[in-house]
Amino acid sequence: MDRSAKIIVAIVVIVASAFFIYSKFAGWHASKLETTVKQEKKIWQDKTDQMKQEIAALQQELALAKGQSVSQDKLAQVFGKEQQEVEEVTQQLEGKTQPDFAEVEGQIMAFFSYMDDQEYVRSYRLEKGTYRQYQIAITKLSSTLPIVTGEMSSLYNIVRNVAHFYRVMGKKRVLLIKQMLQNESEVIESVMRTFYFWFTTDDNGQSRLQGRPSIENMYEYAGFILNTLGGRSYLLRRDPKVRTLTTYYCVLILDKANDEELNSKGIDIRPYIRSSLMEIENQTGLVHQQDYLAKLREIRLKYHPN
Repeated sequence: MDRSAKIIVAIVVIVASAFFIYSKFAGWHASKLETTVKQEKKIWQDKTDQMKQEIAALQQELALAKGQSVSQDKLAQVFGKEQQEVEEVTQQLEGKTQPDFAEVEGQIMAFFSYMDDQEYVRSYRLEKGTYRQYQIAITKLSSTLPIVTGEMSSLYNIVRNVAHFYRVMGKKRVLLIKQMLQNESEVIESVMRTFYFWFTTDDNGQSRLQGRPSIENMYEYAGFILNTLGGRSYLLRRDPKVRTLTTYYCVLILDKANDEELNSKGIDIRPYIRSSLMEIENQTGLVHQQDYLAKLREIRLKYHPN
């Protein structure tokens, strides 16, 4: 083979080798690039999903901060109204209109009927339903009051106060109430508002139902909840919304007791007004938050006129 032929063959071999190497490198580069692109897409998709979750959480938090509306269907179920009457109930519970006493008692009985229909309540096999059990509980709580003053004088008094509800009402009723607070959390604010109205409104002899505690007994329990270790320990075991609303209504009862000169224990309401204001200002998800704040500020002026 002459020199020219050898040179041509060498060039062909070099070109072929170079093409082979280039093809391999190009294939590897394309595969590597595709893998990198997929990884980048996955990273950005994960970031996008995370941002969507954060936005949804912020939107939910904002909705809670502004106060959330209770489902009208749920209100209709709880308070026994036909669909066309739900708006009227909503306005009453929001304080836009004043329900008459008979209407409120109708809502109270509708609530107990609703409770009787719930599966978790039926599992307790309650004798004569929830209204009868409520009456029994009120009678027991009224006849065996907690210790409001002198709780710290002995360990025995502290233990009795801490276990007061469990000891007086019994395990079954306490467990049922805990389940009710959990399962009916959506409407618990409206339920508490309705019961407070029922408890504290002058019925002018119109009441058809039994089970309204006296202002004297409500005062004792308000003092217990706000002013004792046993009462505070009970609140600390509750959901923040229930804890905040319970404190608020206890302050209202103390104020009512002061107005009627029934503050026999001499409980100073002022620190509880301050703490309740702070709790309600920081509590999200209260439908009537602004109403509560306005009421507390009104009460505060009575005790801090300047």
